[in-house]
Amino acid sequence: MKRKTYDLVRMYNVFNVKSNKEVFALLKQGCKEALSISQEEFDKNFFKIKKEKKEKTTSNVGGNYRSSGGAGNSGRDYATPAADALVDKWYETRDPDWLYSHPDYFWEGLACSFETSAPFVATNLVKEFKYPRYDRHDPIDPLSLEWNIFDWGAGVGLTTLIFAKSYPNSTVYYNEINEKQITLFKWLLKKSGLSNVKIIHDLEDLPELDMLVGIEIVEHFQEPMPFLRPLLNKVKKGGLFAHSSYWESEMKMPTLGHFRTYNFDGDIRRVDKNRHIYNGFRKAMAREGWDFLDWDPFQHKPRFYRKK
Repeated sequence: MKRKTYDLVRMYNVFNVKSNKEVFALLKQGCKEALSISQEEFDKNFFKIKKEKKEKTTSNVGGNYRSSGGAGNSGRDYATPAADALVDKWYETRDPDWLYSHPDYFWEGLACSFETSAPFVATNLVKEFKYPRYDRHDPIDPLSLEWNIFDWGAGVGLTTLIFAKSYPNSTVYYNEINEKQITLFKWLLKKSGLSNVKIIHDLEDLPELDMLVGIEIVEHFQEPMPFLRPLLNKVKKGGLFAHSSYWESEMKMPTLGHFRTYNFDGDIRRVDKNRHIYNGFRKAMAREGWDFLDWDPFQHKPRFYRKK
């Protein structure tokens, strides 16, 4: 059956502008006004998608492959020379708190949010509710929802704002540890005029959740479940976890903050064994009492779990 078209709430709708190009201009303006980043500094530091992938070389550093100048399989360089320098320290320490709170990681977070998390994953989530992709569940009218939604590790918060605009009768909670990204988010939130967003610094302050959203965050912990479990416990029975992680990107070229192996409570999984990581995560979620929802047989992101 042909899917209905739906005027999705995208980034440019959030700010009442006409294109993502205008959103990009807003990001520049926000960086200037909130962070005193000049246009020249912005243009220098924000990554450029390459029309043709550069030829990249890899070397084995302590058993962990790294790139001499690239991230993931998107054909882009790291955001800045400073971000490239972060790679060396990252492979030495493997400390997520150090990496994601580092001022230079701001650019990587901004790039990921603008190019992937907001335009694709967040809007897919809205679309899946309104018009189920394969009629695997009843449509959910976003206007009818009065939910508590938590956007975990939301970066500059473009995803948070999309959810808040899409679900105007719900409360969306924002969380991030990078101070520069938080500062820019506060500027964007004011610009959006949305009033149903709350910033959470202490996860203990979260209310009972109807939906936990984790977009490109779980894969940044080599042992994810101890970090994820307290948040899963905040979700009410029957609540949802919308999850998107690019474990598979490590198979082609490792990205900043990713790992070659993951430990799911003693179940060790490797990225170079096809869907080994993804299947390990699904089993870990099942052990926690969550059902995988087969809403999309082709498993476009995000993937959904429901708490038993």
